[in-house]
Amino acid sequence: MKTTSQSARLAPCLPLPRRRTFLQAAAVAAVDGVFRQAHAADVSVPVGLQSVLIGKIAVFDRAFAARGGSRARLIVVHKGGDSARIGHQMAAALEEQPDIAGLAKSVERLEWSGPAALASAVRTRPTALTYLSVGLDGDVAEIAAALAGLDVLTVGATGLLAERGACVGFELEEGKPKIYLNLRVAKAQKVDFRAEFLRLVKLV
Repeated sequence: MKTTSQSARLAPCLPLPRRRTFLQAAAVAAVDGVFRQAHAADVSVPVGLQSVLIGKIAVFDRAFAARGGSRARLIVVHKGGDSARIGHQMAAALEEQPDIAGLAKSVERLEWSGPAALASAVRTRPTALTYLSVGLDGDVAEIAAALAGLDVLTVGATGLLAERGACVGFELEEGKPKIYLNLRVAKAQKVDFRAEFLRLVKLV
């Protein structure tokens, strides 16, 4: 219940019907997050809620539909151990979403083998979004460098990932979910957010 009211703060500019849908979805995700939280203590914002917020973030990205084409390709990148566990949870949560920003989607999991391999995977065919699981904090600066100039939205599992080189990330601040936005990375990856989105985030 608390997370639902917190999520309302993330969508004050949405039209009422869309805002109501957003809040309902966030409430479901929050309940799901309660059960996952015990097994995902290394992310402060539950994976289920992150997946819902990712869908809303994509709506604010003017380039998302063009980047995704008729089917948005989503890549979830992870290492082993806890990183793989969180990555698999996110892939499953994204697969449960009926669409993303109104587009059909495909979700792929990619085990980390270096920034060049990730950049190659993104280049292989149009990629709308890449999710970076926990455990990639020390690699995300190299990821940002490898993806600079490519057309892709990178989403980090934590705020720290956004601070270090993902386009956006998630963190709890005073018990409230907050979206972190790295504008430098957004520009480098050709992500063009609507002005109203900038009022909902923390710039890092």
